[in-house]
Amino acid sequence: MDYTCILKSGSRREIWTGELILPGAGNGWYEAGINGRGTYFHILAGQHKYGNYLCIPNHDIGCELSDFSDFFWNEERIGSLMRKVDAVTVATGLVHLPAMAAVQLKN
Repeated sequence: MDYTCILKSGSRREIWTGELILPGAGNGWYEAGINGRGTYFHILAGQHKYGNYLCIPNHDIGCELSDFSDFFWNEERIGSLMRKVDAVTVATGLVHLPAMAAVQLKN
């Protein structure tokens, strides 16, 4: 699935396309690939007792997340661990992750 990423910085605005690939999902967990602006992220995300988590093994990153739909909180959290443009790509992909998984699990 392709999606639109938007990075706002003052009056400046950058727009690019991200791509979400979902090879695996189950009850409360997701394994996905996210591509954006030439960078690939192998995503492991899911729920634990106290919230949600994100692991990006190919970038040595892991952190807690808010709800997957909470772009602003997640982008800020992920942005403390990687470049802002990459954090926007990943956080935007996470917004679409549960719905895409629900459709895939249904089929």
